[in-house]
Amino acid sequence: MACAVVFLFLGLLPAEAPGKEICKDPSADPAGCQPSTWDPPLGKIPSRRVNALGEIDPFSSDADAMAGAFRLERKLGLSRNFQHLHWVPTLASKINPVTGEKFGGDLDADGKLKRGFALAGDCIYVGQANGPGLADGMSAYRIQPDPERDAPVPITTPIPEFAAIVDASGVGYSDAELRALRYTTTSGADRMLLVRIARTTTKTILQVFNIDPATCLPINQSNNFNVNGEIHEFFVWSDPKNQNRVLAIMASFAGAGRPDTNSPGRKISDAYVVGITDEATGEVPADLKVAAEFTLQDVGGPPLDEQPDATGLFSDGRFADFSHLTDSYGVPLRKQTVQNNRLHSLSMSDDGERIYVAHGTAGFYILNSVAIASQINAALVAGAAGCNKVSTNVFVGGAIGGDVDALKLPQVANDCLHMVMNDDPGLKAFLASGATGQKKIQKYQALMSRSRMDIAPAISTSTGLHSAVWVPNRPSLDKSNTKNRPAYVIIPDEKTDCPAGGFGIASIDSEITPTLVGTFTVPIVQIENCMFQATTEPSGQPRRRRRMFVHNPTVFENLVFITWFGQGLRAIDISQPQTPREVGYVMTAPHGMAVSYPVFKDGLIYWEDSNTGIHVAKYFGPRADELPGIGAGIFEGNTTSPHR
Repeated sequence: MACAVVFLFLGLLPAEAPGKEICKDPSADPAGCQPSTWDPPLGKIPSRRVNALGEIDPFSSDADAMAGAFRLERKLGLSRNFQHLHWVPTLASKINPVTGEKFGGDLDADGKLKRGFALAGDCIYVGQANGPGLADGMSAYRIQPDPERDAPVPITTPIPEFAAIVDASGVGYSDAELRALRYTTTSGADRMLLVRIARTTTKTILQVFNIDPATCLPINQSNNFNVNGEIHEFFVWSDPKNQNRVLAIMASFAGAGRPDTNSPGRKISDAYVVGITDEATGEVPADLKVAAEFTLQDVGGPPLDEQPDATGLFSDGRFADFSHLTDSYGVPLRKQTVQNNRLHSLSMSDDGERIYVAHGTAGFYILNSVAIASQINAALVAGAAGCNKVSTNVFVGGAIGGDVDALKLPQVANDCLHMVMNDDPGLKAFLASGATGQKKIQKYQALMSRSRMDIAPAISTSTGLHSAVWVPNRPSLDKSNTKNRPAYVIIPDEKTDCPAGGFGIASIDSEITPTLVGTFTVPIVQIENCMFQATTEPSGQPRRRRRMFVHNPTVFENLVFITWFGQGLRAIDISQPQTPREVGYVMTAPHGMAVSYPVFKDGLIYWEDSNTGIHVAKYFGPRADELPGIGAGIFEGNTTSPHR
């Protein structure tokens, strides 16, 4: 009887304790159940050179430093649904002549802050950050025949064309932005470009190299295109109707508003379209020429470097103020004293008719670039394409921030680059109506404000919206969408301070009223978490302070791969845009800052870390079968994809 009682009692027990239930997903969702968004154990990840045991050791050999880093990654579980295959340092260590300690290199996690990264064919290019007394040139690497087994190898042939550019005062230009593209001309010639943005804080030089795909070495190059200010990020677009035609769409950011030495009497625009090939032959031209420009403040948008009133109130709201707080390093949190309203980055649709813009604290919006796609460079450069080459200044007497001239508002729709709101038939009809000038101005400005999805204020931000990359193969179902324009765009919000930001998913079914429908971020973004992060190494010595903000996305139909300063490379399922979920991550040791757009080639992912160099990984998580495989081409967020 006792046994029967025991049997009945046991039969009443649940199969599993409630607190230990395993997630069960009855749906056919490929991602299924996923754990919470990963919070890396930062205090256990060294930010310095390690030895073969994964312990901090400034004297370790290069081989031991690399072996120890991979050992540490396995020990701490720094990846899920990724396999970290290769680490390729790009900056050699220096040796302290007194102590013998190694420092200043990628194996020391002491590489420079911002470096360009480009991949085309089997060639990889890396640029270095420079400055006063610093002049490290670009370097090149070759992907091996079995890239999963063998790491890319450096090209040791001297490349004088890749030497750092140094100004008369000894300041080295940083090779901060690089793009590469392999293409076939209409004559059947195999060509490859490398586009270089070298800059200081006040100057930029654009160069385009004709590259031999077989050797990865330059054959010739364009003359320098000089800009009297910083050109920041840029997108390389390949014309689907003319294989010879390749354009660079460039964002000025900090350079905007400075005197334009290429056009005396004018100021540097927010965005430039530059022809980087000869559209008739596909060759690199000697001289690079501007085809079109756009400036938001000229057409009635918010002014550059907008100042608040005496109480801290900006024209569109007030920022939260955490400046009375300090983080665990003793650094005060930031107080917002200016809205930059500067164009940071952009991407272009495959057909060239739309440009998706991340305009810092001025928000996200869409430009109509039909004129760029449909006209030839020669006509655009000459101002003979039937559209205004530069943005129409809508202010009385051209005085930015002054009174708007209602008679100028209809002219904006004829700019070669203009906001899509200017094409709206309702706005066009109203501007052509008998309404008063004041009412026309009010309606225009209201639509101008709404057509920019602006999330600043409220949280303090140095940059604002960082990138804008549209989601492929998911066209809007809007009735008016006859050209398969996308339904969604990914917009990271770069906040370089605490609290940092994440990325948003915006619906662009209505192009003139983009709407935030989903967001994703990581635990460090919570203000209490970023304030009290680890300040010591596992050994107890002071820890390097890493930034922790979202950066560059490469976007597929259902997956986003995004580099995150201090938080590694993250894979996010966006199949349901309203509820994005993390489905994988890889964080490399020692602790660095992942920076570049992830580049996909032959089933592998390549990216650059600001502190540690090139990394190569393979993703095998949910929806891995949807990613481009061997021979599918190269995919990335800042170049027409796929390319070769």
